[in-house]
Parts: sequence; structure tokens; C-alpha cells
Amino acid sequence: MKNINNDLFNQYIILKKYLNEEEKIEIEKLEDICKKYDEVILKLELDYKNKLEKDYKNNINEINEFLYYSNKELIGYASISCFNGNVAEINGMVHPEFRRNGIFTKVIDLVLNECKKRSFSEILLLCDDKSDSGRNFIEYFNGKYSFSECRMNCKELNFNSVDERIKFKKANNKDINKINELNRLFFGEGCNEKILPEDEERNGAITYLICLSDEVIGKIKVTKEFNGAYISGFGILPKYRGMGYGKRSIIKVLKKLNEEKITNITLDVEIKNKNALNLYKSCGFKEESIINYYRIYI
Repeated sequence: MKNINNDLFNQYIILKKYLNEEEKIEIEKLEDICKKYDEVILKLELDYKNKLEKDYKNNINEINEFLYYSNKELIGYASISCFNGNVAEINGMVHPEFRRNGIFTKVIDLVLNECKKRSFSEILLLCDDKSDSGRNFIEYFNGKYSFSECRMNCKELNFNSVDERIKFKKANNKDINKINELNRLFFGEGCNEKILPEDEERNGAITYLICLSDEVIGKIKVTKEFNGAYISGFGILPKYRGMGYGKRSIIKVLKKLNEEKITNITLDVEIKNKNALNLYKSCGFKEESIINYYRIYI
């Protein structure tokens, strides 16, 4: 057992725009400790952040990463992620042996001050649905429930209904306007890609345009790492919905990944999107965990 009282004397916080590889490893180590202790999921998006093209010239004063150390050991962490438009997503953690010392409150105060400076249109705190302590903390900051996402994992593979009429065209940089047009249609205004397709591909993330008779009817992104893959950015044009093309597209992706010996396939879907939930279930996905999003007003 650590001597917490002594450790708490030598504390400091590092504020950064981007993480380096050493810090990423420290965060992953702390994440493993917290996940095992609390038996919850933490959506830290470290791999995504690691793949972002770093811009050290513009907005150099922006802070996204908040690292809390005690005697050179990382014991607290929080971050600001911005995926869609001007919306900030905040997640974080504190080492179990250092909790109830006000550490996370100090970190989140800094995070919220940064959000205020940057005038985000919306600020969301994330919390695993099973985390009572997380919910209590969010209530302390007057967080109001907004929505929930379900993490799903593919448990059953069924390729009997593969439709050879559906083709996947790997997107290149010239397709970025089309991709963003589809993003806005599927996910709302401001949902533009932050990384060009060819740059993403070098980091294991491939965007495919879904085609039927040479006509683009949708898109999907597959991010591969080791023996796992994460599916995101999936959508079918409204006039082609209800015809089975969504399910056939997902099944075709699963078949492709299976041929590449990739067996751990996951995705996130909003809980209230019953059509999407049922679609993924029909393709062999099972619910694994739920992340709740709470809106914060500052």
C-alpha cells in the first residue's frame, strides 16, 4: 500500500495540446488499473488522438490534455476531445488509491476553464453506465443527462447473405468533399473529417464509399489495429434505406475482416437509435457496455 499522505506533497499538473508516446503509455497503464478496479469502460480515444495530424503552429495555447502527477507517477488524467463541430467531450480518471483527495475536481476545474476560453457550443462529460461514483461526480458539476452510446462486439459471423452487387471503393483525398457531404447528411452539420483519407489509411483507418451499380449509396470507416477492428461513420442514403443494403454492407465488411483474420470487431451506437441497434444485432453484434453523456453548463 502506498503512503498516500507523503505522495500527495509532491504533486504537479502538466497541461498540453498533444500527448507524446511516453505519456500515452502512462495513461494506458493508469487506464488498466482503473478498469480492473472499477470494472467499467473508459472512452479515452487515445489511439484516435495519436493518429491526429499535429498542428503546433495554430492555436498553440489550446490545451487538450491534463495530466496529474504525484512523485513522477501519473495518478490523474482528463482530456478534451472534439469530434463533431464545436462539441467538447470530456473523460478522465484518478488512480483508485488517490481518490477522495480532490484530485479530479482540480483537474476538471482546469478542463472547464479551458472549455470556457474556447467557447464550445456544447460540453459533454462521459461516464460508464455502471459507475455510481462517476455519476455522483457529474451530478456535483450539475451535469444533465443527454444521451447514451452502446459499445457492441461482433459475436456471431454469418456470411450467407453477401450481396456481390455492393462494392466498396476505398476513399482517397479527392473524395473528402463527398465524405463530408455524407457526414453532414448522416450525423448533422459540422461533422467534417479532421484527417484526410489517405493520411488516415497510413494509420490503419480506411474509409470506404459504398457503391451500388457505380452509384454511391453510403460510406463506412474501418479502423484496424493488431487483431481488432472498429467500425464507425456508417450510413446509407435515405432513398436506399429499408431495402437491406445497410445489413448487406455490414456483412460484407465483416466477411472482409474475417478473411484478414480479424476477429475482435467493435462499434458504438446511440441507444435511442433503435433501427441501428437492431441492424447491428441482426449482423451478429451483442451489447457490451453503455457510456452515458452528460451536458455541462458553464
